[in-house]
Amino acid sequence: MFKYGRRSLSIRHYSIGSSVPSDRYKVQLYNATENINKLLESHDRSSYILAQYIPEPARNTFLAIRAFNLEINKINDGGNNLESVQSRAASHLTKATGFSTSDLKFQFWNDLIAKVFTQDPYNDQNDLGEPIAFLLRDGLRNHLNLDISYFHQFLQTRKHFLSHKQFKNIDDICSYGEGTYSQLNYLTQAVLLSPSISPSTIKLLEYSPSLQSKISDIAAHIGQATAIGAMILGMQYYASSRNQITLPIDVMTKFDLSQESLLRLMQGHLKPDDPQVNEIKEKLKNIVYETSIRANDHMLSARDILSKSQSEIKEIVKAHNQDSLIQGHSKKWRKGVPDVLLTPFMVSIPTSLYLRKLEKHDFDLFNPSLQQKEWRLPYTSYRNYYQRRI
Repeated sequence: MFKYGRRSLSIRHYSIGSSVPSDRYKVQLYNATENINKLLESHDRSSYILAQYIPEPARNTFLAIRAFNLEINKINDGGNNLESVQSRAASHLTKATGFSTSDLKFQFWNDLIAKVFTQDPYNDQNDLGEPIAFLLRDGLRNHLNLDISYFHQFLQTRKHFLSHKQFKNIDDICSYGEGTYSQLNYLTQAVLLSPSISPSTIKLLEYSPSLQSKISDIAAHIGQATAIGAMILGMQYYASSRNQITLPIDVMTKFDLSQESLLRLMQGHLKPDDPQVNEIKEKLKNIVYETSIRANDHMLSARDILSKSQSEIKEIVKAHNQDSLIQGHSKKWRKGVPDVLLTPFMVSIPTSLYLRKLEKHDFDLFNPSLQQKEWRLPYTSYRNYYQRRI
């Protein structure tokens, strides 16, 4: 056992006598995998593409983790159009029970995740009825390191975000990122550091608490950068459909832009020729610029720590030249970095590409190019994988 991802990495041991899957289970596994692949290909193509770099024994679990993120991010209280059927139903439910629709959805996922971790993973009769849960339980069945606490932290943080609806400052967004995207990063790291996948890399980390800390820090920086990028990218959606501002309030105050003015612009209440429009847009550029700087700082920190980690790995390998496990596998590590350490960090690539695009277009969220789908990810991910970059 060693410290990893802000917690101890515990290794589970199951009896393997009952691990042979039935034909029914194989069909369920195939259907769940197909379902999740189609979901991500349609709604989170970045994760769908990056999954191809994850070692196959952990790929389905990675897909489930990314699909979990997608599904939880869909949860809301029924929209902000008070006259819509959704909003009226949500309002009646809250008055009748004291619970909102989002409360019930979060409780559903909390209960479902609990079943994943408490039910016998080898009992093929336990049908969870949800592809994400099925693939997560299949990961446990295959002795992959999954920790329920990361899922709970993610759910709690996301629920808190829905109830508070705004960020006082950039630090608040970073805290949100640590509670959400960083948790997913820790999950992926732990899965890839399962004994059945990476015994040599586990041994490498056991030799160096310093390297363990660095690897965890990279995941944390990436999670916070991802959150900032996501809040900038999703600002128009949240403002127009959820009546919510996702930019830091103190930065908006600094540039004298009120939430009301920004909401009016995003929701189409201002005519294009209104003199306020250009003024709001110029202020918004400054706010986006100042906010994105912090995301870029986190990415720079992650890259710097990765570079230091690469040097430390070489030193560890050299210092333990009698360890046959490490010596036998280190020769296969491209540029001295094991795949299982690098590939979880590749989730940072979409954020990096978006930040570059923001800079190229002068941080103007209304620039049509920022609305276009990112086409550079396949090439950039391929290049970064072979060059060991993020």
